[in-house]
Amino acid sequence: MDTVSLIQKVRTGVARVVFERGGDRVSNGTAFLVKDGLITNSHVIRGSAYDAVAIYFEDAIRDDAVEPIRLLRDTIDDAVVVESVTADKDYALLRLNEPEFAGRHVFEFGDSSSVEVGEQVAFLGFPFGMPQLSSHMGYVSSIHELDGVRVLQIDGSVNGGNSGGPLLNLNDGRVVGIITRSVKGYIAEQFDELILALGKNIEFLDGIGEVMQVGNFRATEIAIASQIAMREIAINLRRSANVGIGYAYAIDYVKDRIAASA
Repeated sequence: MDTVSLIQKVRTGVARVVFERGGDRVSNGTAFLVKDGLITNSHVIRGSAYDAVAIYFEDAIRDDAVEPIRLLRDTIDDAVVVESVTADKDYALLRLNEPEFAGRHVFEFGDSSSVEVGEQVAFLGFPFGMPQLSSHMGYVSSIHELDGVRVLQIDGSVNGGNSGGPLLNLNDGRVVGIITRSVKGYIAEQFDELILALGKNIEFLDGIGEVMQVGNFRATEIAIASQIAMREIAINLRRSANVGIGYAYAIDYVKDRIAASA
């Protein structure tokens, strides 16, 4: 099967998951269907305070009349049957069997130990929370161990929202890894430190009270506004940090855990 046909075949099994609080979006990620339910990153479902999750499939939401699958947090918590924390292998299986899953592609697990440096792979997801499913091609640029976990480094950009998507072997379309954003490079780490420092500056300035007034503005208000603007710029630049580098955790441990939980 050629690559175009493969992507068209599997794309119906990839979902955008949006976490909401009070009806407002607080975070988002990617998940994919397997025979036991949905797989995503642990940090996707544990990374924010939310009260409901909306699950979208790209082909379904092209029709404005089609509503997403919306589940309350209690349902999501109960559905998580196999999970590894973010600092470990960063995956979660949600044992769900919604009617909307019927007829969609169900991914099968491959063997990540057979993947070699230089091999071409594909990954799918919803970067930056966009409603359009994106398909990316790349090559495995490095394979290494991180805290006892096999990590596949890809020469492709993995952005916020891609987390939890499948990494595919192009020979058979099987999943060999789970895309993650938890492995960060030097540039991203530097931006994280800058964003944290600016946040602390804003908190400090907000707490010192009125010092002096310039026209109709307090000097601290002007300083806070400038720090907020700088933080927003840093956040947007952070999204493009380490462009051309992506990471995925190997799938083997996950499939063994799922098999043991059956």
